Amino acid sequence: MARHPGQTAADSASLDTGGSPSPRRARREVDDDDRAIMLATVARDARLDRKFLLLVVLSTAIATLGLLQSSAAVVIGAMLVSPFLGPIMGIGFGLATLESTLIRRALLTLATGVAVAVLIAMLMVWISPVQDVTAELRARTQPTLLDLGVAVVGGIAGVYAILRRLSGVMVGVAIATALVPPLSTIGFGLATGRPDFALGAALLFLTNTLAIAFAATLVARLNRFGPSLTPKHTLFQVIGIVVTLGVLSIPLAVALNRIAREVAVRTTVQTTLAELVGEQDRIDELTINLEGDTVRIDGVVLVNAYRPSLSRRLSAAIEDEVIRPVEVNLVQLRQQTDGTQFQDALNRRLIALERRDEETARLFADLIAGGVIPREAITLDPQARRAVVLRSTDGAAAASDVAELAQDFDSVIASARRAHPAWLIVIAEPDQSLPAR
Repeated sequence: MARHPGQTAADSASLDTGGSPSPRRARREVDDDDRAIMLATVARDARLDRKFLLLVVLSTAIATLGLLQSSAAVVIGAMLVSPFLGPIMGIGFGLATLESTLIRRALLTLATGVAVAVLIAMLMVWISPVQDVTAELRARTQPTLLDLGVAVVGGIAGVYAILRRLSGVMVGVAIATALVPPLSTIGFGLATGRPDFALGAALLFLTNTLAIAFAATLVARLNRFGPSLTPKHTLFQVIGIVVTLGVLSIPLAVALNRIAREVAVRTTVQTTLAELVGEQDRIDELTINLEGDTVRIDGVVLVNAYRPSLSRRLSAAIEDEVIRPVEVNLVQLRQQTDGTQFQDALNRRLIALERRDEETARLFADLIAGGVIPREAITLDPQARRAVVLRSTDGAAAASDVAELAQDFDSVIASARRAHPAWLIVIAEPDQSLPAR
């Protein structure tokens, strides 16, 4: 087959009998087109525009409100709105492709977004009536190596989602890496005068940002984004990334080691303290501080009986475990009466009173049954279970009537005594004074 002028043999070999490109060349052209589209998408997401700033404001506002009320669900919602993955991926792909324009654009976008986010968070904290330190806030102030690992894996997942056009994966990456909450925590720390909070959150944000960007760089290089570098240049690029992450991991490793020691000491303190107090006693509060060479333990213990040597015994036991000086300050408070037991006793008392009233009413009804004994002749003492009945003969005209009335009276009294054996029923004669109670 004749070649066109300027056509090389390799070009001619790449054509099949129908004049179409070979499958290998076709796949390469398609891959090149896909890479161009992906780079264009990354460059677009790294652009500073009104949409980016609006999402920064909204996500920061949501995150700050969620942190102030310690609502994990609200904080997750802020992560979903966050646009910070765009410029961070732009930095990663820019480093992979050596596109200085893309790197500068992404850095400008990221820096502007960070500044806006911190200012919005500070403003919301200033106007908020609630400025308490919550668990969600404290969780963003102590980054560890675990957070670095999450960010690296999240960056790899993010690049994979871009390469495979998996938008759902990016949602999970946004949640896992948590870029906006640390910025809100920085604003909280600056607004409330807590520089330790601001520094800890800044370290967390820097960790997530660099880890995601470098992971994106490595994955992009493995997928042949950017120019072909010499092994020497590639080695320099890898060494730079490893050294940066290595330096960043030093404070993270220190923080992780401190947390691990705090957990171990806390477990030891709780176990030892539980062995020293009684079975009915309980630990209400326990704070452990490992700053410096001394372990400081502060706590509140609810006890049934005061234990004068509790702090000294706990200090001696913990020193043997941690091999460090220990200062213990335990406040012992007497436990209040069990509310359940008190309520049960009150219920039993009410039931007893109801039964006594029922017994009194039945006795009174038995005594006045038949109209032999008038109501005014009966005196009842429910508490002492004592009844005094006055014998009366008023209205009896004949001796036979008097005898019959007395017989009926005695019959009623005898029946009442049989029906109510727990009661003392006393008969008072007309010419006698009533028996003393």
